[in-house]
Amino acid sequence: MLAKSKQIVIDKEAFIRIGTDKLCSFAHNHLLLVCDTLLYECATTCESKRKDMLCCCDLLIKADAYYCPCSIGFLQFEGNNCCPYPSFLPDLNATEDIRKACLEDVVLNSPDKIKMISLSRWEVARNEFVKLSEMLKKRIDSENPDVGKRIKELPSDKIARLQKLFERIDKLDLHQTVVDSTPANWIKDESNFCLSPEWMSWQRIRLIHVMVMNYNYLLRTGGCPGDKRAEHDYQDMEYVLLLSRADGLLTKDDGCACLGKAAFPDKDVFRCIEDVPRSYKSK
Repeated sequence: MLAKSKQIVIDKEAFIRIGTDKLCSFAHNHLLLVCDTLLYECATTCESKRKDMLCCCDLLIKADAYYCPCSIGFLQFEGNNCCPYPSFLPDLNATEDIRKACLEDVVLNSPDKIKMISLSRWEVARNEFVKLSEMLKKRIDSENPDVGKRIKELPSDKIARLQKLFERIDKLDLHQTVVDSTPANWIKDESNFCLSPEWMSWQRIRLIHVMVMNYNYLLRTGGCPGDKRAEHDYQDMEYVLLLSRADGLLTKDDGCACLGKAAFPDKDVFRCIEDVPRSYKSK
């Protein structure tokens, strides 16, 4: 790994559809990130596929890919240290621990814990996307129906619509919103916490706001997103949040690609490894 190697996040769809051998070869000379969200999606897939998928993750990390955590760790770091999370995403200690062990044993040693985490994430996705969008729609319809009409007139093209929503959100100061939505015991000093878009905590709330507003649009145009859709979109949001630090996102999921391109237009979103330029090579 070079000192300034470009970081690439891979999502579940790309992980499955590109293939282990090809990805392992790619990881030898690229800084490829296997994040907590990917491991979570592998661990909570159907039982017949779970072990094989985790085995492939294990092979990929041992073939020079790197592990990185999910958003909870970023928020806690920023709250405790009152500074933005560093640009370097890999957790080198955890990566070495995984390389010395069997990832399947590490992740599957507590089926009850996996079930608990799965239910927790499903509940968070439902509360943050489905319930909030429904509450927002009711409030807008009762207090300002004209706003509801304008939301319905947003572009039908998803990327164009998300870009419009990000333009609106980016005019707001999200500091207090982030403070109010973060557990108080995570924040050392509220006045010095999450002061600009440089913070991952800020970017997470930015993404949540846009997702809720997009759900509001879908509710008004017949989309009616439900809990299962919300959980999938929540995973997409976690991958895209990493793009606030990483240089590129490797995905074969249309929703994840649209969100990544709209949220971070200056970053790279790749649909296959053949599209990754030589500038990403780390060796």
